[in-house]
Amino acid sequence: VSGATAAGRRVALAAAPRVLPVGVALGLLLPLCAPLHSVWLALPLLVAVGAAGGFLVVPMNALLQHRGATLLSAGQSIAVQNLNENASVLVALAGYTALTAAAVPVVPLMAGLGLLVAAVMALLVRRSRHLPG
Repeated sequence: VSGATAAGRRVALAAAPRVLPVGVALGLLLPLCAPLHSVWLALPLLVAVGAAGGFLVVPMNALLQHRGATLLSAGQSIAVQNLNENASVLVALAGYTALTAAAVPVVPLMAGLGLLVAAVMALLVRRSRHLPG
């Protein structure tokens, strides 16, 4: 909630792509969570992950809805966004199910997920720098 609130107050719609590096940080935080066995060590790290996620998602969601509304109606834009988000969740769940069925331990699984998120976000950061505007 703190990250979402901060993003809502500090990030203008035009500046939304500038929060993409937070996604890289989010991806790099995830592997740090997996090997922890202490609640007291995990708690601040999970708060940081949540804050980074909120700070990333709120401007990206606003940007998606704004750009989508220029092509479709607001309702259609949200419907397309929801379809893509739900399809992505199903693909991720299928991948997770396959990896757990293959007996991949949770620590490397989370590390892989975090590094994948960081790599994809880094590609998006790089791509966004070459876009006009």
